[in-house]
Amino acid sequence: MKNKTLGIVAFLGITGLCIGLSGCGKNADTVAGSSIPIEPGEHVMYGSYQGEPVEWRVLDKKDGEILLLSEYGLDILPFDDSGSGSIIWENSSIRNWLNNEFYNSTFSKEEQENILVSSSEGFDENNESVSWQSEKPYWHLERKTEDKVFLLSYTEMVEYLIINSGLEFYDHQYAYDELLCYPTEYAKQQLYQVFDIDTCGWWLCNPEYSECVENDDFKTYSEMITAYGQLDLAKMDSIQNAVRPAMWVTWQSDMETIEEE
Repeated sequence: MKNKTLGIVAFLGITGLCIGLSGCGKNADTVAGSSIPIEPGEHVMYGSYQGEPVEWRVLDKKDGEILLLSEYGLDILPFDDSGSGSIIWENSSIRNWLNNEFYNSTFSKEEQENILVSSSEGFDENNESVSWQSEKPYWHLERKTEDKVFLLSYTEMVEYLIINSGLEFYDHQYAYDELLCYPTEYAKQQLYQVFDIDTCGWWLCNPEYSECVENDDFKTYSEMITAYGQLDLAKMDSIQNAVRPAMWVTWQSDMETIEEE
């Protein structure tokens, strides 16, 4: 009986130690998904670009991880500057820039450790079929690559910025306030606005199906959101659109959150 009692005491002692360390084998600062004290729509500060702290909007959370989208347009860059004609996200210069120059200059080594490599199939229910005769191929292409930092696809934009904002339906023929983006002070200096407007256009992650397959006139165009909050196409080498990076990160209890006013 004595040996059994000692065994129970030892077990309880080890269990208590694990609880005190926030889980054996896990980072003590990492919080379980159900316990993350932040909700989609709230904001955090993470990293610094061109001397300005970067503000991020939380789009989703699951299993101790959060999906972030930069609240502002951080820079003005072309979708692709290779001059190679039709380019999809996988081969674009903007993807290379986000996962190398931007990633390394914006985040400290410690911050980089929390940024996750992710891929996405998007949301089929938010897509449109090219032909009425079959469900696929879809009109709006998805990212599907593995990235640390990326741009939202059309279907992700609809899911996270339209549907999750409480709107039941999205019609790309109309402009939406939910899609408006404002440039940072640095981005403003890089942007030439034709009209006197405070907002800016911003890139999504791909061209449309027809643009990369059939229509020679539009093969060098990619999807973007205009300064008025409407879906449109822009030439891939355009320097009139902002970059709004997105990424999945592991939630840390010491992340700086922004209180709502």
